[in-house]
Amino acid sequence: MKRELEETRRQGTPMRPLQVYHMHNDPGWIDVPFHWHENAEVLLMQAGALDLQVEGRHYAARPGEVYFINPRELHGMQAASAGCAYLAFVFPLSWLQFAVNDAAEEDCLRPLATRRARADNALPPAAARPAAVLLAQAAALAADPSPAAALALKALLLQFVAGLYRGGLVARRAGADGADPLRRIAGYLQQHCAEPLTLERMGAEFHMSPKYFSAWFQKHFARTFSDYLTAVRIERAKTLLQQTDAGIEWVSQQAGFSGSSYFIRVFRRAAGCTPGQYRRQYREGRN
Repeated sequence: MKRELEETRRQGTPMRPLQVYHMHNDPGWIDVPFHWHENAEVLLMQAGALDLQVEGRHYAARPGEVYFINPRELHGMQAASAGCAYLAFVFPLSWLQFAVNDAAEEDCLRPLATRRARADNALPPAAARPAAVLLAQAAALAADPSPAAALALKALLLQFVAGLYRGGLVARRAGADGADPLRRIAGYLQQHCAEPLTLERMGAEFHMSPKYFSAWFQKHFARTFSDYLTAVRIERAKTLLQQTDAGIEWVSQQAGFSGSSYFIRVFRRAAGCTPGQYRRQYREGRN
């Protein structure tokens, strides 16, 4: 497991570890490089089109569709159209587990939480329609801090998990996944994104010709090597802007960009604002 790809951001609060992200293309453009986390993640598509990749599987997500990402599954996504919007629910499955060891706990919740079972990533229409109703209700409750709302939220998410089982969408795990090369390459880019990275260097590192590596990368990452590397560097820059007071020139160098003017131009195109504006907005949002 590549730890450099792990997202360790705390979701919600200790008493309610659920975060609902309202993702949309305005401003900027949705482009999330590969990562994984210990939480489950549920996506409800609202508008536009999204390219979603989970452990080497590719999905063209459209409005009304629902996707489930199991704990520790490597995933990334990027908008495939203007006006792309979706809700992302991120939470630990342990939050839904019971103190009493009943059949629901033993046969349904614990296997998913401990990765002895996994759910299908894409819900079929018959399961997605009722799931979308539950998730819309959960999103409306997410901002309510009352204990009653927290209880209702858990009840809605338990109904969602029950729907996965009723639809026959959960199966016991058998053997290791086949995403190791993808995970190794994504981890290498995350670790070395501040360095000059070329197709020649990547091909040599992973024992492929530059031409073959380029074709392999585009097939498995659903975009060009250059586009993905830029997305990784933008995410690194966002982290540095959030966590340091360093100047824009230093941030651009540490994120792997060739100069601050180029960095500002690419960042504005990706995030819809300049790096300085992004830092101010992030800090104002935390106060």
